[in-house]
Amino acid sequence: MPLQFLWFDTEEMSVILFFYIFGVLFGSWAWLMVVIGPFFYIQVKRKKPRGFLLHTLHVLGFAHLKGYPGPHAKHFSE
Repeated sequence: MPLQFLWFDTEEMSVILFFYIFGVLFGSWAWLMVVIGPFFYIQVKRKKPRGFLLHTLHVLGFAHLKGYPGPHAKHFSE
């Protein structure tokens, strides 16, 4: 079983934490994003395969998947 906190998995908790930090930094109306951002992310995530966030971050260049070529590699040989 994947690691969970309450009923959220680790990807969802990382998104909630990101929006919480966003709310702390910008305050005021940004606190609405703590509820709205994760809500919409979870709705999108339910329609995507497992690992959607990590692979999206990899394609954007923010994460590295060990043992895999870069996201723009044309050929892959083992």
